[in-house]
Amino acid sequence: MKNAVNQPHWLFQGAVILTIAGLLSKVLSAVYRVPFQNIVGDTGFYIYQQVYPFLGIAIMLGTTGFPVMVSKLLSEHGEENRRIITRVSLVYITLLSLVLFLCLYIGAGRIASLMADSQLILLIQMSAFVFLFLPLTVMLRGVFQSDGMMLPTAVSQLVEQLIRVGVLLVLSFYFVRHGYSLYETGAGAVFSSIVGSASSLVLLLFLWLTYRKQSSAPMTVKQATLRKKDVLKSLVLYTFTICVSGLLILWMQMIDAFHLYALLRSEGLSEAAAKAAKGVYDRGQPFLQLGTVFAISIGTSLVPFLSAAMRNGEHEAIRQKVCTSFKTTSVLGIGSAVGLICILSPVNTMLFRNDLGTDALQIFCISIAFTSIAITQAALLQGLGHTVYPAVVVILSVLVKWILTLALVPLFGIYGAAWSTVCGFLAAALLNAVYLRYKGWISLRELFPVKILLSAAFMAIVLIGYQALFSWVIPFEKRPFSVLESLTSVFIGGFAFLYSILKLEVFTDEEWRLIPLGEKILYFKQMRGNQNGR
Repeated sequence: MKNAVNQPHWLFQGAVILTIAGLLSKVLSAVYRVPFQNIVGDTGFYIYQQVYPFLGIAIMLGTTGFPVMVSKLLSEHGEENRRIITRVSLVYITLLSLVLFLCLYIGAGRIASLMADSQLILLIQMSAFVFLFLPLTVMLRGVFQSDGMMLPTAVSQLVEQLIRVGVLLVLSFYFVRHGYSLYETGAGAVFSSIVGSASSLVLLLFLWLTYRKQSSAPMTVKQATLRKKDVLKSLVLYTFTICVSGLLILWMQMIDAFHLYALLRSEGLSEAAAKAAKGVYDRGQPFLQLGTVFAISIGTSLVPFLSAAMRNGEHEAIRQKVCTSFKTTSVLGIGSAVGLICILSPVNTMLFRNDLGTDALQIFCISIAFTSIAITQAALLQGLGHTVYPAVVVILSVLVKWILTLALVPLFGIYGAAWSTVCGFLAAALLNAVYLRYKGWISLRELFPVKILLSAAFMAIVLIGYQALFSWVIPFEKRPFSVLESLTSVFIGGFAFLYSILKLEVFTDEEWRLIPLGEKILYFKQMRGNQNGR
């Protein structure tokens, strides 16, 4: 089984499996928030979102952060170093997980005080326990991945998310129906993450025992060439470059969790009003996650291709892939952001039962475009061997978000928080773009996608006209009509955007072939061209 890692088609299939699993997990992570908010309301949503960044960090470290570190070390340094890498990695990740656990559990009171809500202490303490499952989970996933076996990681990731979401919704519904407080309901939601993590670990242990029984690979007798100090140094570097880079969205959420409610309270809002306002603002998170999920998947699939191309010196292929990926992400990000902004009022009502905060959420949704672009750029840079720079960019962009949150929220409330988020992601996209341009991987013309912006403007005009017509025909603001308006707007807006993209020839025929489903769109384009030519 070990030799699978040396076969390119196994690597490609493995990357596809992990990408699909990651895509499904992220969609689930965004979608479950809608029924959850419908069950607990805006205040209950605020409570859960205050502690979610801690849970999100644990999930990210356990699925893509630490396992990538371990598998990368094992794959790069040969069978003779396997034992020393696994031992040092296990000790390092265990100690780091314990530190994170203790910081949250012992420091829960201080963290809740900084958030200006002492009732969050129990939820913060409960979220700490998720980190205790990391060491074994990470090591098992890392070892499987280094052996070219991506299915165990993918299956365990999906099982963890499905169980977490299922338990969360069931417990939340039960607690609310039986008169428990919203904070007790929030504790039940946090408990679902513990159940999901435990289930994933049990499944991985079962798969590992099965794998060990079937494996007949002999134990290595070669002398290890790595020292413990070298392994530790690599782990520390990877923690910074891989893990920090992957936490951009969660760091932004963390800033809001620590400051938004506290700032709203300091400006005179009542406790209930400030919690509800933060809960309304947090409705933007599912939009951001869904809007960027394809960009994240594209970025994840790029890294192995670019790394291999760099090793082989295929610079022209790299440049083509970089340009196509950047253009694709710009289309998806800008199209999603503009389209959602245009139809957000009915979508807000459709998903969350009313259109509270629509204006602020429209500002927030601008960040979908910049986030999609920034995430893909970071993946491009990592694949090209520039691993430290994207992590530094994340730190700088979070600093921008933090400073602007403190400055703008006292003046503009949740509107200020939305603008600070947009500016934070914009800073990340700009800094990454400058570096890509400096290294010569992308041209100045490609950084300003005029045709994509024109296509988005055309879509916006079509959607605004359609919504005006819809409101004239059906002048009722009921949820069923909002559902009808939202779904038809998505179809009409998507068709208008795709029509404009094709008409302006944003992609060449060769680029369409490199894009998922691009072959089908290209076939439709060519068929239409043949009919017009007759």
